Amino acid sequence: MAVFVDLGEEENEPPQRGQPLLNGQAENGSGNDNKARSTSISSDIGNRREEAHELAVKEIPNRNSMTQALGCYPIVMSVAAHIDLNTLDNLSRTCKQIREGLLQYRKMLLVSTLHCSNEHLPVDPEERLRYRARAGNWLYMDDVGRSNYSSKLGRCARDLVAECRRCGTVVCRNCASKPPALIVARDRHRRLCEACVSAPLGSLLRPPLGPEFRIDSEEVERAICKCGSEGVWLCQPCGRTIRGDDYDYQCIWKWRNQYTDVLGGLGTGIGEGDRGVICGRETECCAAREREQETDGDAEDAREAELYQQKQQQSARGMTPSSSASSNSSSSLTPVTAANGSAALKPGYERHEIEGIGGVMKKKLVRMVKVGACVPEWDDERVKGEIMGREVRGERRSWCGWCWRVIPSKKDYEMDRKRQQTEKEKGGNVWLSLN
Repeated sequence: MAVFVDLGEEENEPPQRGQPLLNGQAENGSGNDNKARSTSISSDIGNRREEAHELAVKEIPNRNSMTQALGCYPIVMSVAAHIDLNTLDNLSRTCKQIREGLLQYRKMLLVSTLHCSNEHLPVDPEERLRYRARAGNWLYMDDVGRSNYSSKLGRCARDLVAECRRCGTVVCRNCASKPPALIVARDRHRRLCEACVSAPLGSLLRPPLGPEFRIDSEEVERAICKCGSEGVWLCQPCGRTIRGDDYDYQCIWKWRNQYTDVLGGLGTGIGEGDRGVICGRETECCAAREREQETDGDAEDAREAELYQQKQQQSARGMTPSSSASSNSSSSLTPVTAANGSAALKPGYERHEIEGIGGVMKKKLVRMVKVGACVPEWDDERVKGEIMGREVRGERRSWCGWCWRVIPSKKDYEMDRKRQQTEKEKGGNVWLSLN
């Protein structure tokens, strides 16, 4: 036997069983009470629904088009293809709605994020210790970019993957070059010519941007140099030579400060015409011109032969034994002729014969190359022995030798601020004239 007890509070108690109704008026009164009770219950339900809806709206303040778009499968997959796992995790932590939209595609998103370009290479445990020891030696002169490495030091990471700031190759934190200390960031500055300094800042970016973009906009912030504040992210071929290039550039300016324009009463011609230090942008200089360049023919031929042999070895790895045997038999004389090209080729317009030390005949290559304009020099820096002082202090626009991006000066920020103020004043004058 079970007894059900209703503990709810009621305004009108129901008639007790066993007491007869006196007349029909009592029945009508009880019917009216039931109707009033039903209407009150319905109104209470409606009020509760409205309150629940208001609470739901308050609990979901970020329900907008962006959160709804990130819940769409094609959009989410296209976004995940350009970010790494760390960025994906930060994106999921922005709000609850974005997290719910990403969780439904979790397995596919984890697979579709950025992958390192060296992920397909096998891991070589024998060379791991040797190259790990070389990773911290910036003065090691072995050029990795010209070497035939078909393996890597360890497994590629997925949590920190980004594009190289110089060449755009996608590398992970294990394949990226070791960044130098921030204290040597002042050595990365390269002096620009007058044409590149006076040119609009947007024309020096990659890709070029118009004058409507402000210097503090996201587009410009992504395109300018951030090595001094956020560090440098470079692949191994681009990052191994940055300290050596800085040392060579510093030595050039030290030599020029030591040997002035006049040496022993005779004009040496240093700094006159095309004998100065070229612009930091080199061939991409705004005032670049074509000039004749003389190089050693024997060294150039040996370099071309070495590159040719490397290409042949790389192509031979991807061939089958039968196809490689046929290709070797057909092109067996090509490397020999390439190695001995300096002796086989005769002198001409681009190849001149000169007499070297001991009467040895050597060949000189003359080619037309694009060379940047000469940069200015100041006497105060020469007297103090200061190198790139204006660029380090931010007084003059410079070029980064690490990531090959422009470094804006303080004047660029001031000019952008003044332009913004003039635009606001013009907008206010137009509004007053219309009113």
